[in-house]
Amino acid sequence: AGVSVPVFWLALIFILVFAQTLRWLPASGVANVGDGGLADVLRHLLLPVLTLALSTAGQFVRYVRAAMVDVLRMDHVRTARAKGAGEGRVVRAHALRNAMIPVVTVVGLELGTTIAFSVVTESIFAWPGMGKLIIDSINLLDRPVIVAYLVFIVLLFVLINLLVDVLYTVLDPRVRLEQQG
Repeated sequence: AGVSVPVFWLALIFILVFAQTLRWLPASGVANVGDGGLADVLRHLLLPVLTLALSTAGQFVRYVRAAMVDVLRMDHVRTARAKGAGEGRVVRAHALRNAMIPVVTVVGLELGTTIAFSVVTESIFAWPGMGKLIIDSINLLDRPVIVAYLVFIVLLFVLINLLVDVLYTVLDPRVRLEQQG
């Protein structure tokens, strides 16, 4: 469901259930810390955050599962089992770290994409964020703001890719940065 349900549909369902029917959370807008305190701000944040998180969680679960299935078939995992290691230890110590290498790549790219294209979620929940800024700039043909937004997104992707490369060295001891003299 997380992979196939569009973000706008998930957001509308959340508003219908949690804001209109149950009246637990506000449907839109941003609260000020001074008005209702931190709890009110978190209540206003909950639906947009859940929408963005659940829309990508299905993909992450699929990637982790596929990577774990591949890694659990590898020789070093079979060897750990043959030496008598428990299944929990095999998964945590031998399989999970190796399975996270391709997942880190996907998570990095998806994080950048989620931030860059959260325009729909911001529009539905009436959040005055960068999504609203870029939509207003496109409508007003404000080219400098559009270019600045695109440059920011490009820099964001570059920084996320750098972080992913650094995480590779942590997850996989075979990947190391060598000093050149």
